[in-house]
Amino acid sequence: MRFVVLAVAMLTGCSLFMHSIEKPTAKVRGVSVSSAGFTGVTGELALDVMNPNSFGVPLSGIDWQLSVGGTRAVTGTVQLTQTIPAKGVAPVMTSLSIATTDAILVGGALAQGARNYRIDVRLHFSTSVGQVDVDVAHTGELASGSLAQH
Repeated sequence: MRFVVLAVAMLTGCSLFMHSIEKPTAKVRGVSVSSAGFTGVTGELALDVMNPNSFGVPLSGIDWQLSVGGTRAVTGTVQLTQTIPAKGVAPVMTSLSIATTDAILVGGALAQGARNYRIDVRLHFSTSVGQVDVDVAHTGELASGSLAQH
């Protein structure tokens, strides 16, 4: 009897490791600039994060880099504690902040006619088997006072 219980326990334990964790994916819903002034530029990054797994996956952080007209505008890191639901999609919002010195460089690119932007995002998920990172790159074009999705 002990052998049967041990065999069932081992098979159940092994089945947990046989199921692979699928990488979540993300789509940039939008990038916007909400204010610009002497202290710099602020805005927001909106993502839709999709979890293909049958269990929730905790999103622990986001690293990002924004470039305008090929000029690196700003990089940042945000620590989060948001769980993306099983087989679901969750909106994730984070603020963007461009310091005055970086804003001057971006302003120079804009003055030369640059209207395109690129945002590179790395999402960090804390899973039971370790950290899983997902990279997302998105390009768009500036439109009247904000960065519009392209």
